Amino acid sequence: MRRSLFGLAALFAACAPASAQFYKDKTVTLLVNYGAGGNADTDARLLARHWHKHIPGSPNVVIQNLPGAGGLRAMNVLGLKARSNPDGFIAGFFTVSPTPPLVEDPGLQINMVEDFIPIGGARGWTIAYARKDIAPGLKVPEDLAKAKKVFIGGYSRASSHDTRLRLALEVLDVPFSAVTGFPAQSDIVKAMLQNEVNMSASSLPGYLSLVQANIITPGVGIPLWHYDVIGPDGKPAGNPDLHAMGIPLFSEVYQKAHGKPASGPKFEALLQLNNIGTSLQRGVFLPRGAPPDAVAALRRGYDFVVKDPAYIAEYEKVNNEKPDAVSAAVIQSVFEAMSKVTPEIRQVLKAAVAE
Repeated sequence: MRRSLFGLAALFAACAPASAQFYKDKTVTLLVNYGAGGNADTDARLLARHWHKHIPGSPNVVIQNLPGAGGLRAMNVLGLKARSNPDGFIAGFFTVSPTPPLVEDPGLQINMVEDFIPIGGARGWTIAYARKDIAPGLKVPEDLAKAKKVFIGGYSRASSHDTRLRLALEVLDVPFSAVTGFPAQSDIVKAMLQNEVNMSASSLPGYLSLVQANIITPGVGIPLWHYDVIGPDGKPAGNPDLHAMGIPLFSEVYQKAHGKPASGPKFEALLQLNNIGTSLQRGVFLPRGAPPDAVAALRRGYDFVVKDPAYIAEYEKVNNEKPDAVSAAVIQSVFEAMSKVTPEIRQVLKAAVAE
């Protein structure tokens, strides 16, 4: 009887999917491309606490923050493993910035499409905000168009965060200087409270958890806009929930400030850039060449964790919104959309980064 039980156990082990054995008693290191304390780091740690339960083999999932170069440092580290040792035990949790690949930024040493295998990701809206005391003073968002000088806080010149802010201010015709190199959203919020910068932007989770509590509610600043995306009819569109919160679209702020619709190459570049960035704000990736069993296990785990009631409840408690997950197939479609951006739009973006 004992021999029969041992035989059955061995048979079940032999029949178990290879992906279930791949991560058994192993550890997955999740590289985060921004610093500890920011909203990207918070989202990564939320995922890690629940993801391991759904990955076949139940590996440990640990976080390693690698901020730097506007998020590119960690992306380079992961992507270069495609040419060294893509063992499946190091993955990336990245805030995805489409600007560097679109402008061929030399700081990005890898090709996202060729060197990354998508596992899963999330959509996300971005909200711009500013201190009320920007001269001559802000009472409503369109007052920004009268500003004598704005100091924006960002991560790097080539990040989408910084590029969108610069393009928006150029479209509005507002003088500005950019202060870059902040490792995380929490550092930008601290700098704004100290009046070292007076305008920035944040993903919606960061806005609701950090910006609203520290900048908006105390009366230090106001929300300015959320960026337009391209609607089904090809026209600028927004998020109804953000409208209900009293946060207008950038195009609406421009209309009120200048008495006409926003237009021109810079606005079109801003629209294209934000449409891509909103479709894929966060992504989880393995390096190209990772074992197929690792890819299958992590994708299965991601597809299940984003439906896990415990994960959803904790995410909503921390971020005041539900996760808006996308599959690996959707990420691939975003990559394809990036490849179709016209040379004219790329040139506007290159000029915006270079100025």
